[in-house]
Amino acid sequence: MKRILAVIAVSLGMAPLAHADTAFLTFDPPTFPQGPSIFTGVEQNVVYPGIATFSGGQILGLAVAFPAIVYASAPNVYASANVNGNLTNPITIAFDPAFNVDEVSFALFNGETVPVSYTVDAFSGTTLVGSQSFSDVPANTASGYVLPDIFASDITSVTIGTTDPTPTNWDFLIDDVALNESIQTATSATPEPSSLMLLGSGALGILAAYRRRVRS
Repeated sequence: MKRILAVIAVSLGMAPLAHADTAFLTFDPPTFPQGPSIFTGVEQNVVYPGIATFSGGQILGLAVAFPAIVYASAPNVYASANVNGNLTNPITIAFDPAFNVDEVSFALFNGETVPVSYTVDAFSGTTLVGSQSFSDVPANTASGYVLPDIFASDITSVTIGTTDPTPTNWDFLIDDVALNESIQTATSATPEPSSLMLLGSGALGILAAYRRRVRS
């Protein structure tokens, strides 16, 4: 019977999950209003209650000055630049203690007109538990972007910033932050309901046949 139930669980897509909770965070309406298309220099902390807080940047909307923006979910991104000294390098994502995180994946866009290098660091408390570096990401005029995907146990915060030797100027954007799944998984199509119904029907048929055999 246990083997039959295991088959049913796999058929229905109910195999044990690698992560207890997943989240896909964008900065788009209706959760947030459309942002301005250019920086205003005012830091905007973005809070997803019970999940995460973003700090160091501000929401931009329809930022058509960045060609790679077509690869983000419209209309908003979260961005930071050296504007009046009020935004920061790096951007920080702090996770709510109640939301366990062991994978963070997102799109990172270069907003500069020259190639720039970036580092994504993951922390558990004050301890560095993971890091990814991206060298010479193409300029925004060349649609420069990368897809960081960082794994570590008990991630409590992540920082994203430029690592150029003299980062007195910076301009970068993030979007589509996937927690406990890759950004590719989060944005991929899910099975159609009809397909799930067929799988469920087949699994129920297996269970019915087993019950008939046991009774006979």
